[in-house]
Amino acid sequence: MPELHFSTLIEGPPETIFALIADLAHYDRWLPGSNAFGAITQIAPVPIGLGTTYVDGGPAGTRRGEVTEYDPPTRICFHQPMEVKRLFLTGTIDIHLRQTLEPLEHRTRVNRDLSIEVRGVLKLAQPFVVAAFRRENVRVLQALKGYVEKRSQARERSRRGPTPTPALR
Repeated sequence: MPELHFSTLIEGPPETIFALIADLAHYDRWLPGSNAFGAITQIAPVPIGLGTTYVDGGPAGTRRGEVTEYDPPTRICFHQPMEVKRLFLTGTIDIHLRQTLEPLEHRTRVNRDLSIEVRGVLKLAQPFVVAAFRRENVRVLQALKGYVEKRSQARERSRRGPTPTPALR
């Protein structure tokens, strides 16, 4: 079973980052769609917490997920088996995703630990599946980082007020 680890430092508090990760219904605010991610629907119960279930109907397959750990603002984990039916490649990818947030002064280290087990005929394509998961997780962390830091910079600018314009002579 492949185990993948991803990490990034984000200029922002863990509470803000955790809130974005836990807000399953609004990932589209910060994460553009891709070949792996579509839209998360059928979220129940709301608000999100331990045991919340959801459906992620991405182009690559449908994930029926559940929140398996929920400890704001430091840890949220998901189990999301994915049914894949593409051409002759069918099977299930059993996905366990653990996200931990570590505060570091004005930044937060976000860790994504992922284990995947590929089953069925799809197992023949496991190296390609693992590479696709690697790309998607890097993309997710880059999008999260970009969104949080852009909003943080905008708040900082508005707090300082307008930048003085140099006088013309």
